[in-house]
Amino acid sequence: MMNQRQIAKKTGVLLLIMAIIAGFSIGYAYPIFDNHEQFELTKNNILENQGMYLSMLIGILIIIILDFIVAYTLYKYFEDNHKNISLISGIIRGVYTLVFCVATFYLIKNLNTDELTNEIAISNFRQFQLIWNSGLVVFGFHILLIGYLMKLHLKIPGILWVLTLIAGISYIIISILKVENPNSEIVKALIIIFMFPMTVGELGLAIWLLLKGGKETRKKNSPL
Repeated sequence: MMNQRQIAKKTGVLLLIMAIIAGFSIGYAYPIFDNHEQFELTKNNILENQGMYLSMLIGILIIIILDFIVAYTLYKYFEDNHKNISLISGIIRGVYTLVFCVATFYLIKNLNTDELTNEIAISNFRQFQLIWNSGLVVFGFHILLIGYLMKLHLKIPGILWVLTLIAGISYIIISILKVENPNSEIVKALIIIFMFPMTVGELGLAIWLLLKGGKETRKKNSPL
C-alpha cells in the first residue's frame, strides 16, 4: 500500500503527463482538423494528416486512462481531510471521464475514411464538442470539490486553492455557454479572462503534490 508521499508524487506526475499530452492532442493537433475557418477542408485535413490524427487520438486515449487513475489517487490523497467529499469528487471525475470516452468515439469514427465525407467529419466534430463540453460542466464540479479539499488540507498554499475554486466555477460557466453557442464572443472573452486560473489551478496542485505533497512536517527538537 502506498503512503501519502508516494500517492502525492504519483498523482503529481500523472497530472503533469496529462497536461503535456493535452497540450499536444487538444491544444495543437485538434485545431488542425476542426478549423472553423476551413470547414470545406475538414475531410482533406484528416486524409492528408492521418498520422497526426491518429497521434491525437492516442494522446486522448492515454489521457482518459490516466484520468481514471487520477480520480482514484486524488480520492486517496484527500480522504483523510474529508472522506465523503473526496469520494464524491473521485466519482464525479470518473463520470466526467466516461462522458469524455463517449465524446471521443465520434473522433474515432472519422478514421473510417472509406465512408467519410466532409459533412460526416464536421458532424462528428460537433458531436464531440457538444458531449465533451457537457462533460466539462461535470468536471467543473470536481474541480470545485478539489479546491475545497485543498483548503481543508491546510498545508497547500491559499493562492492555489483559491485559483482552483475559480477554475471550477470557470469550467462550469464556460462549458455551459459552449454547449449553447460554442463560437460566441462571450465564450471567447471568458476563456481569455479565466485562462490563468483554469490553467494554474490543477497544474499548480500537480507541482505542489510532486514537490511537497505527503511530506511529514518536521518537528522542532524540544529544549533540554
